[in-house]
Amino acid sequence: MAKQNLLTAQGERVAIVAGLRTPFVHRDTGFKSSYATDLGTMVTNELLSRTALEHHHIEQLVFGQVIQQPDIPNPSREIALALNMPYLQAYTLSSSCLSGLQALVNVAGSIVSGSISVGIAGGTDSISNAPFSISPRVLHKLKAIFNAPTLDDKYRLFREFSWRDLKPHGVNLKDYMTQMSVAEISEQMAQQHHISREAQDEYARYSHEKAQNAWKLGLLKDEVMPSFPRPYSDFVVSDTLISAATKSSYYEKFSPLMNKNYATVTEANMPRPVDGAAAVLLMREQKAKELGLEPLGYIRSYAITGNDIWQNMFMGATVASHLALDRANLSLQDLDYIDIHETSASQMLVNMKLFGSDDFAKNQLNRTACIGEIDPAKLNHLGGSIAFGNPRAATSLRILIQSLKALKRKGGGLSLVASSGLGGLGSAMILESE
Repeated sequence: MAKQNLLTAQGERVAIVAGLRTPFVHRDTGFKSSYATDLGTMVTNELLSRTALEHHHIEQLVFGQVIQQPDIPNPSREIALALNMPYLQAYTLSSSCLSGLQALVNVAGSIVSGSISVGIAGGTDSISNAPFSISPRVLHKLKAIFNAPTLDDKYRLFREFSWRDLKPHGVNLKDYMTQMSVAEISEQMAQQHHISREAQDEYARYSHEKAQNAWKLGLLKDEVMPSFPRPYSDFVVSDTLISAATKSSYYEKFSPLMNKNYATVTEANMPRPVDGAAAVLLMREQKAKELGLEPLGYIRSYAITGNDIWQNMFMGATVASHLALDRANLSLQDLDYIDIHETSASQMLVNMKLFGSDDFAKNQLNRTACIGEIDPAKLNHLGGSIAFGNPRAATSLRILIQSLKALKRKGGGLSLVASSGLGGLGSAMILESE
C-alpha cells in the first residue's frame, strides 16, 4: 500500500487549531427560523471570534451540506459574504454523513499542496427548513396545459390531474439507487448479522447515558457555542437530549419502523434528524506557531471509501478505518479513543463485529487478520449520534471535535474518527494530539 504523505513540501503537518459547533436541536424548535446557511455563518463567525484570528488570514472555506435549498446553491460562498470575506475561495460539497469530514480533507489537501496556509472546513444542515418540491410529472402536465391550443384542450389536460399529483414532496432521505431508507438498511444489517432488538436498545440507552453524563460534567460546554438564532428573541445553549432515554423502559413503547413481525429497528435506537452546524480551523503547523495558536491536534492519516450498497451498505466505517490505520502504520490497540458515527444501533453493532471478523478481513479487506476487537470503553465514550441527533453534514465534524478535545484533556494521544453513509460511503481519520 502506498504511504500517505500528509506533510507540506517543508515537512509541516496539517494542524487542526480549533473546532466549534452549535447545539444540535430537535427539528422545528430552537433553530426553526434559521436556514443551514444561517447556522453555518453563526458557527464560523464564533470560531473566528474565539481564536481572535483576523479574517484576511483565511484563504479557503469549504462547507458540506446534505439537505440543500434550491435557492442557495453554494451556502459556503454565502457564509463568506455574510462574514465580509468576499475575496475568499468558497465552495460547498455533499457526501452524506461524511460531508463535514470530506470538507476537512479537501482543505487539508489544499494545505499539503501549498495552495493555502489557512482554511476552514464546516458542515451545516437544517431539517426544519428542508425544501418541498412537486413531482416533475406535474411540471410536464402544467407545460402541456399552457401550450395547449384551445381552452377545451387545456380543460381536458387539467382534468387528468389527481390529488396525488399535487401532493408536495419533502426531502428524500433514502438511498437513491436502492430506494432504501436508513431504517430499512439498518434492519437488513440487523437480520443478516443476527442483531437483536434488545442489543440495539441497550446500545442506544448507553449512548444516551454517556452523552448526558458528558453534559453534566461540563465536558462539552467548551465545544458547543451558545447560539442566538433568528428572530433573536431567545437563545440555545445545549443539545436537545432525551432524559428518559437512559432508562430501559423508555424503549419498550416504540414499535419497529418496518411492518414485519421480525423487525427490530425503532425510532428509539436510531439518531433523530436535528438542526446544527460545525466548523474547524486548519493551518500549516508553522503558521499556527507564527500566529501564537496552540493546535488541538494533527491529521495523521485518512481514508474516504466506497462499498457495496445492496448488502451491508453501512460498513463504510470499517472499510475506511482499516485503510486509515494502515496508512498511519498503527493498530487498533494503539488508539486512546475510537469515535464512530452512529447511523443506527444495528449499524454500530454490525461494524463492531466486522472489526473483529477474520473472515471479513480476508474476503473484503484483503487482510490476513481482522482489524481488531473494539474496546467498548474507548468507543464513543462521551456519547454518540443516537443521543445527540444527526444533522448530517455536521455530524462527522461533531465527532472529530469531540475526539480531539478529549485527547487534549487527556494530555495527548491518538484517536480514530469514522463514519458510514448512504450510497455505500465510508470515511476515517487518525488524529494525534500532543
